[in-house]
Amino acid sequence: MNRCMKLFLCCFLILQIFPKFFPENVIANSSPEPVNVAAILSITGIASPHNKPLIPLIELAVDEINSNGGLLGHPLRLMMLDNKSTPIGSIQAARDAVLGNAVAVIGAHWSSHSLAMAPVLQKAAIPMISLSTNPDITLVGDYIFRINFNDIFQGEMLARFARTTLGAQSAAVLKNLNEAYCLTLAKYFAGHFRELGGKILFESGYKGDAVDFKEIVSGIKVAAPDVVFIPGYSRDSGFLIKQAHMQGIKTVFIGGDAWDDIRVYAGDALDGSFCTSVWHPRMDNPASRHMQAKYHQKYDQGEIESKINFSAVPWYDAFMLLKDAVKRAKSLERADIRDALAATREFQGASGTVNLDLNGDPVGKEMVILKYDSDTPVFFRTLMP
Repeated sequence: MNRCMKLFLCCFLILQIFPKFFPENVIANSSPEPVNVAAILSITGIASPHNKPLIPLIELAVDEINSNGGLLGHPLRLMMLDNKSTPIGSIQAARDAVLGNAVAVIGAHWSSHSLAMAPVLQKAAIPMISLSTNPDITLVGDYIFRINFNDIFQGEMLARFARTTLGAQSAAVLKNLNEAYCLTLAKYFAGHFRELGGKILFESGYKGDAVDFKEIVSGIKVAAPDVVFIPGYSRDSGFLIKQAHMQGIKTVFIGGDAWDDIRVYAGDALDGSFCTSVWHPRMDNPASRHMQAKYHQKYDQGEIESKINFSAVPWYDAFMLLKDAVKRAKSLERADIRDALAATREFQGASGTVNLDLNGDPVGKEMVILKYDSDTPVFFRTLMP
């Protein structure tokens, strides 16, 4: 037997014996590679008070996905990316998601941030599920989706609520000139309010960092509208309402879905006001009950209504929708995930059923009206398309 033959037989015997001493999961790397999914939100900057309360439900969703097999057996590795509360920071965060090989991106929360991110992710062919409401976001391209209702629907429903439920004949409209969300929502509210026979007696704008609203408050006082619509964020809307209250203005204030922590800024002046929401514990569906139970189990914070940030629930839903899309696609390829998202029908989320149209927008989702009569806004009613 020559030397080569001896070497061959020796290697053959080693290969036959080796598996008997070392299990298969030791020989081969049995741990599937993690799959990167990015969440882009404002961890620092002016939007951080509105965005940080979203994190518990993001982490809850990721934990739940990973404890149930991950994405096709691969662990979901969360890339939490800070957009620093700016459009420029949102562009950079989207680029970081591209460089980090994310298969999908969830975010952002503010419309101006989602509008900045979307072109970057569309160009990179990475599916994006936005939590923002500006209607132009999903028009960027076929990789961009939304899980919330948009501002066309929200503005029109709020105008109908003001005219029919509150019986308002006239309104004032105040808008944050720095935010696409505020400008668009104001536009559709005012337009539909007029179509329904109402009159806009006063319109005014302000910069996002404003704290002194004397001139605007004086305008409201002179116009004396039945309702004042402020489609702003908590800080600016809260300061405005408080200053109006200090000047003796008793009209009803109405806001959109961005008044999460407005009580901090408005105080007792907020009582009697209304705003919209994407979710409330009174939305009694199986997915909502499941999410609440898991949240309570994980964080042990007692009463659900006082602890869950209502605006955070669609973030949980967005991650669950991504898992559902991956399961239907049977693939982790971005194009396949995009196709599955586009085909979404009857997805049961905690914030309602999701059916996506050709633009990637949900159709038929209900909107919740909340009323402020205590520290925690209370359920008033739901509005359907």
